[in-house]
Amino acid sequence: MRIRIRAAAALSAAAAVSLLLTSCSAGSPTGVGEPAGDPQRGGTVTLAFNTDAQSVDPVTCAIGIGIGPCQAIYGALLYYDLENREITSGMAESFTSGDGKVWTLKLRPGMTFTDNTPFNAEAVAFNWQRTLDPSLLSPSMAAAKSITWSVVDDTTLTVTSNEVNHQLPFLRTEPLAFVGSPTAITQKGADFATSPVGAGPFTFGSWARGTEMILDRNAGYWDQPRPYVDRLVYKTIPADDQRFNALQAGEADVMVVVSEKYANRGRSAGLDVVQSTQLGGNGVRLSSRGALADPGIRTAVGMLIDNEQIRAAAFPDDPGATHFMPEGDPLYDETATWPEKDVEGAQRLVDEYRARNGGSEIVLSYVTTAGSPVLNRVAELLQAQLEAVDGLELEIKALDGAGFAGALVSGNYDLILNSLGGAHPDNLYKVFHTKGSGNASGYSNATVDQALDLTHTASDPAVIEEAYKTAIREVIATNAYRYWRPSETSLLIRPGTHGVKPAYQYWIRTELVWRQQ
Repeated sequence: MRIRIRAAAALSAAAAVSLLLTSCSAGSPTGVGEPAGDPQRGGTVTLAFNTDAQSVDPVTCAIGIGIGPCQAIYGALLYYDLENREITSGMAESFTSGDGKVWTLKLRPGMTFTDNTPFNAEAVAFNWQRTLDPSLLSPSMAAAKSITWSVVDDTTLTVTSNEVNHQLPFLRTEPLAFVGSPTAITQKGADFATSPVGAGPFTFGSWARGTEMILDRNAGYWDQPRPYVDRLVYKTIPADDQRFNALQAGEADVMVVVSEKYANRGRSAGLDVVQSTQLGGNGVRLSSRGALADPGIRTAVGMLIDNEQIRAAAFPDDPGATHFMPEGDPLYDETATWPEKDVEGAQRLVDEYRARNGGSEIVLSYVTTAGSPVLNRVAELLQAQLEAVDGLELEIKALDGAGFAGALVSGNYDLILNSLGGAHPDNLYKVFHTKGSGNASGYSNATVDQALDLTHTASDPAVIEEAYKTAIREVIATNAYRYWRPSETSLLIRPGTHGVKPAYQYWIRTELVWRQQ
């Protein structure tokens, strides 16, 4: 296995080795149409998604559906290239280290925010410091707490990791990637969240919550002639059928979906389809609090979930998931498989727990996103499966984008609709390590922590690979995460739209997309 590190974002030799596994840990984007010639300027591109962004504030948007609009408004310090499995440059030219502990971040010189505030090292430091404000409930707080930083000059910061971490560049692609204008943040206060100012390829125009967000081309973006389009529109259309109809009617140019059914329909309709495989799959994450702090109840939930029933009813055209990673993946482990369905065994565990805890019925919550018929079907199936035993009840809480993100970040759930957030295997650390920046479930396991620590400190690719497998086996054994279909995102593209390159989990690199004029 080899990984290519682009010179513009060169890492140390040790870091390159540590990132080795990412070069083949998930499938590359597939299905890109034939080249359409040189990109053309002008026009509007509309992206249709099933739910709204939860935020466009750089300290609160770095999860899930908020990442796309934030990347468009702020750019990102670094990017993770899904196709080539490499960290590449963005608003920062490079992020380098000789030992995995002390790093140097170099920014592009001469950049400015759209309010003419300099985009410099002080601006980066200001934004990172802001993530530490507990009142903002930033999902990036844990990432910021894992480092210290100092400004060297206008374009340089020294970043020191609390511990050796050769995967540290990954944090500059999502949790600490986005930088807003310090001037605008200071002047606008709470209003900045609804009128943000960045230095990315697009500027904020308007946002009708639950309907659409409009962004306009930033003529002063550093990477001219990008972006190519004059306007970018994010439309919220919850139902997959309605999004597909909007795409065919020309009301949208790119549709985002996770069901193979619509990818097949798109191909049949003559649409381009770009697909990218992510780490893990689409399913549920379990809290480690309340009744779910008990290993027996967690095991019972695992025994009750029927992957095949959910897949057949909600995703009939998609492959199922019997193991944590599919066969052929470097992280595939034949022992990392979901527990067998066992209603009688689950009933015994529930009865034993209730006998020890006063006999009350166990009431769990399942948090999902509102408005999607497919996700509603999944929720109802999951509810019926868990309630197949006496004394266990599952309440469905369907929330809008902001509410869902708030629950995910705060850990205010028992079970929550979830995937691991991207293709980079360091997402395992982010979600399941006790100190992980995305671990809001309260999950803490010494075996998992030790294995994932090794993925940060080791330099031997075989050691890193086995450490990830060890962590995965323990996550499965403790029922921390369960999914019924592999995580694959499909982008359905209307004819005449080009340059669609997947980024993050559901979004595209907006500065690259263009319309045939």
